[in-house]
Amino acid sequence: MATVMAAHECNRQTRQEFRATMDDPYHFVDSGLPNVYLVGIRYFHCECGEELADIPAIKQLLDLISRDLVEKSSPLMGAEIRFLRKRLGKRASDFAKQIGLEPETLSRIENDHLPASERTEKLIRLYYALASKDAILLGQMQSGIDQMLTTWRRIDPIPPKKIIASVKDNEWSPVAA
Repeated sequence: MATVMAAHECNRQTRQEFRATMDDPYHFVDSGLPNVYLVGIRYFHCECGEELADIPAIKQLLDLISRDLVEKSSPLMGAEIRFLRKRLGKRASDFAKQIGLEPETLSRIENDHLPASERTEKLIRLYYALASKDAILLGQMQSGIDQMLTTWRRIDPIPPKKIIASVKDNEWSPVAA
């Protein structure tokens, strides 16, 4: 059982044990994300002021969080992009290069000083799904691609409408075609 409390040295007899519930979930700040809360785990308050959590199957939990981020319909926040990058074990400079950004731009995005463009976000999500080799994400992508290819039909292109412009005294004006 993986746990976040392995390195702590407080007296086990004096710490208080709690169980996270729906009414009082455990705020998992060690995830690096501000909005992750857990239910059903044991956590402890120590006399030193530390709060420690006993988190089972941590890899599975982090995979679940990653999958949720990749699949969400709203834009990714900087901390979420950083989380995905770190889950892949990538240095910021290497990750930036792999998704076609300057390292400074990635830094501004991860620190919420610059929003990621829609194209960059899509690329990050796709890159994560492929690089993580997450079987569930890859299966969903395959299903989506299969559906897209099954429903796609070639339509003969409509020839573009002529655009005609006329110049008079060095000024251009549109002409009805």
